[in-house]
Amino acid sequence: MALVRRKPRLLLAALLLRHGGTVPTDELIEVLWGDTPPASARANLHSYVSTLRRLLQNRSSPLVATGRHGYGLRIEPGDFDLATFEQRGADARKKAHADRAQQAARSFSAALDLWRGDVLASLELTGPLRAQVTQLEEMRLDVEEEWMDARLSADDHVASVPEFRGLVRAQPFRERRWGRLMLALKRSGRTKEALETYQALRSLLDEELGVGPSSEIDAIHRAVLTNDVCMQTRSRASSDRVVGDLLRRAERPHVTLVGRDRERAELAELAEHERLVTVTGPGGCGKSALVLDTAHAVADRFFKCVVVTDPERAALSRCGSALDFTRSDGFRDTFSAGPGRRSLVVLDNTDRWDSTAAEAVRRLLAQPDVTVLATSRSPLRISGEVVWPLDPLPTPVTDEQTAATRLFLERAAPLMPGHRVGHADHALAARISRSLDGLPLALEMAATRLRILPMNALADRLNISLDCLLEPAVSGPASERLPLRDVNTTLTSVFDWSYARLTEAEQLLLQRLAALPGPFGLADVEDAAGDAARPPLSPGWVLPLLASLVEQSMVQCRTTRRGRSFRVLGPIRAFVARTEPVRTEPYEAV
Repeated sequence: MALVRRKPRLLLAALLLRHGGTVPTDELIEVLWGDTPPASARANLHSYVSTLRRLLQNRSSPLVATGRHGYGLRIEPGDFDLATFEQRGADARKKAHADRAQQAARSFSAALDLWRGDVLASLELTGPLRAQVTQLEEMRLDVEEEWMDARLSADDHVASVPEFRGLVRAQPFRERRWGRLMLALKRSGRTKEALETYQALRSLLDEELGVGPSSEIDAIHRAVLTNDVCMQTRSRASSDRVVGDLLRRAERPHVTLVGRDRERAELAELAEHERLVTVTGPGGCGKSALVLDTAHAVADRFFKCVVVTDPERAALSRCGSALDFTRSDGFRDTFSAGPGRRSLVVLDNTDRWDSTAAEAVRRLLAQPDVTVLATSRSPLRISGEVVWPLDPLPTPVTDEQTAATRLFLERAAPLMPGHRVGHADHALAARISRSLDGLPLALEMAATRLRILPMNALADRLNISLDCLLEPAVSGPASERLPLRDVNTTLTSVFDWSYARLTEAEQLLLQRLAALPGPFGLADVEDAAGDAARPPLSPGWVLPLLASLVEQSMVQCRTTRRGRSFRVLGPIRAFVARTEPVRTEPYEAV
């Protein structure tokens, strides 16, 4: 028995293209009749399903399954070329990600060997099926380009040139192919032909479309001219489809995260379901490390992964090229992943971007299927934003081990070679963790002091003052000041930047709150603001100022059984205590 009539063949095609899933009845009716189904559409659909079942009745199990709202096709992955193609492509990307370029190229080639013509070429398709077929064709073209990248990464340049030329001729408006051909020619010692290839593409685009080459192609052209093509050696499989060099090598935390398993899992879940997630928290709490580590963990779930750390030089995972956020073609080239293929963009330290961060995020979210993970000390205040505050690590109540003590002892271990950590060390680590309120950067800075202090002496000093972790005050002649180190490596520079962003009134209230010991309530805040012995703050402005300090992560807020509780972290209190008073006269109005 063979399917001859068009409608049953369309039905079979729709079920095959959704292999492993249930296709809703309404969707199947649209596939068969478009926007004008007959009154008997459901009855006719049931008839066509029965026809398929009779055709497949000799199988060991019925392939056409009835679901609650539609029908599905049960078929073993090994019996279906499309499922095998997807599996081989996934295997090839894992190999490319593991720098096994030759094996990746062979796996991509094996996947492409399954294609023996156009999808459903002998069937007159309806609109919904045409869209799915277009997506499948796009998938095949993408795999061809991933195969090109794997061949380049495997240094198979000379043999690749004629094959790359064939792929360019087959799809002359897919610019990525031209770029790969240029690289293969350049690495084969054929610089003149590589430059001629660029000029041929430029002429084609100008004559046919009235546009110039993309920023990526221009970057390759410059690399050919300057003899610098090594930046383009990474395959697309190990960059766009899995995770870029920038994310995988340069930007992934170079140290293991400690005690953030729950946070990583929660953040990964949010990345799956939300468009914009902003991780907030005080400086030094580990926002960047957590977000980048999470992005690395979830990269396989996205078509592309991009990291942007600087708005002026937005480094991307796509072969290390740069993206100018003011150019629309940069967005088009970078995020044109295709229908249903999501891109993940990590925007780090957006609070240092001034006014460009919010605009960049809005433009990103205007692209379909783009998810943004951002880090900032305060929310971006964009519609649809999910603000996810990151707290410091939990500290021990007594001498038990917590994430904070584990982090400190792990960072301390290289500074105490041959030392076996015992119960006394755990007790000292607990004291140090409590003094620093579990702030990861402060714990790591404290561990470095073990170069000059034994652990018990360090614990005693931190119990009295945190000055030994802060940079010397920058007063006196410039020639006598000690230079501050990199902004991301000292508590002083991290807090100084945050403190400088506060208004004068916010600084004044923070100074009052930093003098309060331990957690405090709203009544304590109001008492401190109205202290007659010091310049008072207008009572009507206390709540807005407190809310702003909480939003900017300078004051921590928790919900307890007794209501809201606030606190200023120990390292921030120590920093604020060293700053100059912001005002001496009464503060009449804020």
